[in-house]
This record gives sequence, structure tokens and C-alpha cells, in this order.
Amino acid sequence: MDNYVSVIFCRNCKSRFVDAGEWTRDGKVVMRCRSCNAQEELSHFTLGRGRISITELQNARDTMAKKDRYER
Repeated sequence: MDNYVSVIFCRNCKSRFVDAGEWTRDGKVVMRCRSCNAQEELSHFTLGRGRISITELQNARDTMAKKDRYER
């Protein structure tokens, strides 16, 4: 069975290196591109889809950023 995930890309420079950086007081996540340092509450980003292995899917789940806890 194939595994599909959403991948966040920077609309500014097309980079795939986008992180959930911090949260605002009202609970919105601030996304930051590690390539060009664009920072926004999602308006500079779009979603794509990719097929990945079970191992990579689990790695993504294990390292996902959550509120008040950053990527491991």
C-alpha cells in the first residue's frame, strides 16, 4: 500500500525545507522557510503530495513539531 503525505513548500523560493517555527498567542503556527527565511502564518506556502516508504512515514510522524515542542 502506498503512503501519501502532504509536504509544505515555500511559495517564495520553492524550497521543501519549511518548518513549524513557533506559535502565536492565539494558537496559530508560524511557518519558516530554512532556505530563504520567509516567515508567515501559511500564506506564503502551499501543499504538495509525495509517496514515501513506511519507514520514512514513521520518521515524519516521530519528528513532527507540536505546539510548544519542536522537531527532534
